[in-house]
Amino acid sequence: MFREHLKKLVENVEGAKAALLMEFDGIQVDSYTSGDMDIITLGTEFSQLMTHVKRTASILEVGGLEEMMVKTEDLILVFRVVNIDYFLVVAMTSAGNFGKARFVLRLTVPRMLEEF
Repeated sequence: MFREHLKKLVENVEGAKAALLMEFDGIQVDSYTSGDMDIITLGTEFSQLMTHVKRTASILEVGGLEEMMVKTEDLILVFRVVNIDYFLVVAMTSAGNFGKARFVLRLTVPRMLEEF
């Protein structure tokens, strides 16, 4: 159902390897991978961090979490909140186009919301 959106996301961002729609409790909704990356395990593990950051933002009354980024030596993960229950994540190489990933995620969320 959401795979076409995820595929376009990966294909339109230089260096992107995978995209995932996931519930905040770590349950995968849909994913697309252009290689052998285990995006589901990455999403599941980082969903705990997303939940914690979302809760912390609420406690501190700084507004709702919209976006988060994790950069390692080999990988950039860009997370975007879809709604109270779901988030999107795109995984890319460390040389990937981070700015374009943020832009394409921001455009993709409203399109995906139409399908809920």
